[in-house]
Amino acid sequence: MDAVGTLLESFDEDTRKALSSMMDYCRLTQSQRLETVKNEADLRQWKEKSLTACIDARKLELADPGTRRGLFMSMMRDHMHTLRSEETDYEGFEALVRPGKKEVCEVPDKSLGFGRCPCPIDGEKTRCCRLTTLDVVTQCAFSCAYCSVQSFYNDGRIEITGNLEEKLESLEVDGGIWHIGTGQASDSLLFDDRYGTISALARFAEKHPGIIIELKSKAKSDIGLKKWPGNMVFTWSLNAPTVIEKEEGLTAGLDERLSSARKCADSGNLVGFHIHPMVHFKGWQEEYRLVMEKITHAFAAEEICMISSGTLVFTKHVLKTLREKGAPSRVLEMELTPAAGKFSYPLDVRKKMYTTLFSYLPEEYRKNVFTYLCLEDPSLWLPALGREYGSDREFEEDMKRAYLSKAALRM
Repeated sequence: MDAVGTLLESFDEDTRKALSSMMDYCRLTQSQRLETVKNEADLRQWKEKSLTACIDARKLELADPGTRRGLFMSMMRDHMHTLRSEETDYEGFEALVRPGKKEVCEVPDKSLGFGRCPCPIDGEKTRCCRLTTLDVVTQCAFSCAYCSVQSFYNDGRIEITGNLEEKLESLEVDGGIWHIGTGQASDSLLFDDRYGTISALARFAEKHPGIIIELKSKAKSDIGLKKWPGNMVFTWSLNAPTVIEKEEGLTAGLDERLSSARKCADSGNLVGFHIHPMVHFKGWQEEYRLVMEKITHAFAAEEICMISSGTLVFTKHVLKTLREKGAPSRVLEMELTPAAGKFSYPLDVRKKMYTTLFSYLPEEYRKNVFTYLCLEDPSLWLPALGREYGSDREFEEDMKRAYLSKAALRM
């Protein structure tokens, strides 16, 4: 079945029949049909009215048959542009339908999933930190609407790498590996240390003090009740309360995440925060100001390794998966602008969001906490952060210096 047919089959019978009839009546081409069913899928996710209820059928009837196709496409595009170009409105929008608990299994023969940061590899279209990723766990029990993990590991089973310590011992660590992130294919603290993964990573970190191991989470966790090796950084992905409530199903609340981070810092561990992905919704300025205020009120600059930010970014594969699943969400209610092989907000919107966000950060933190943009155009760094890099290598070296200098104080 082609892409048009696949999406049509995902709609209820009434919508499928009405939409098919309208597309036939207007004699849409195959590419126009694909655009139409994609828009219908987006409207379904946003819980907006169907296209057949929004298009003026009377105008189509009165139009000359030769111009009917163009008129339909024009009306549809105008309607979608109006919805996408405005700040997303979450008032009255119900939260995600939360899935059931996924099966969890430890897989002894599961190989270590080493990879690279998902920035483009064909040139420096984004300023990339050159992160090495380690997939100790694959699939996640949370249900964030924008998450790509659900698109790549969709069998509903969470797999944990067995015999992890033995496999880590076999790694040939060279000077090219210094920063390992463990939160790409799952949530790093989803199970705390229930399966011994954090302890295994800790012993690996102790043996390789020139490496930073970063754990990234949206969970409520007690992992920070003890002191871990100084070169392990415990980071939390934060967001505006509205986004957490509406788009980050089953995750811990903002205050719960910050409380977990506070426990880590109290035990002498290094913490960090990723305000990611920022969403352009009504009230975003005030809510992201609140996030920054909560961070700076609860943590001293010397306790924080980094504060990063990024916006919604989608690949074609993730867009396809989200539309076919049709779960209630408004993350796609945005102008999907091409951005380094993916899709994000227009550049001017992203610039406004970043410059606004980091303007809330007091000068003491701007000077003493490493800040950066994730998966972003290099032109946005100077207006948002007051500095820029000429290459990915420059960025990586500056990040390495900043991280290792703070980690050294906790060794």
